[in-house]
Amino acid sequence: MPALVGPFVGFAIGVALAWVCRVEALREDEAAFRARLAVAALFGALVFAPACGYFLVFAGDWSLFYLVDSRAVPSAALLVLAVVDAAMVALGFAAGHRAARQRADRALVALAAGPAVLAGVTLLSFFSRLRIDGTTHQVASRFGTQPVAGSPLGWALLWMGAMVAAGFVVAARAVVERPGPITPAAPADAAAGTAPTFLGRKRR
Repeated sequence: MPALVGPFVGFAIGVALAWVCRVEALREDEAAFRARLAVAALFGALVFAPACGYFLVFAGDWSLFYLVDSRAVPSAALLVLAVVDAAMVALGFAAGHRAARQRADRALVALAAGPAVLAGVTLLSFFSRLRIDGTTHQVASRFGTQPVAGSPLGWALLWMGAMVAAGFVVAARAVVERPGPITPAAPADAAAGTAPTFLGRKRR
């Protein structure tokens, strides 16, 4: 996932998770919302952010659209980008969940479609560069590059895309499942099946 579109895609995925559980959102309490938000946050941190971070580490120039040399970018900035990718999934879920609670289906669709369109337009704008596997210097000099299709970068794109898709399916199933009710603990006397005592003797 290119770095410049990761946050937009992450937000749209978060809204999509909220769309999946929009019916449950109408009748859930705060504890159930926090549980579902935790699922979205875990997906962002354990699946989406690593998928985006892989290309920042192993194909940094490509991930930055060959606009800058990734070696000149501080590693802390790359880490911040990965953290933002993870956070945007949770943020998108929270925004989508709020729209679902208000029965604003159009707003829910717009929340997902807006970032997705921005990501798509950005990808199309840089598509000619994204088809090339190389370094910023190679792309600028038009020498030593190779097509992404069939390259290790191309296979990594397919693999990471499959992992994100599989993770989304698992997360979607998890957010749809309603948390089980919390049953209060039974009193000790009732659990033991004995009657309460009075001054050391059973009350009759």
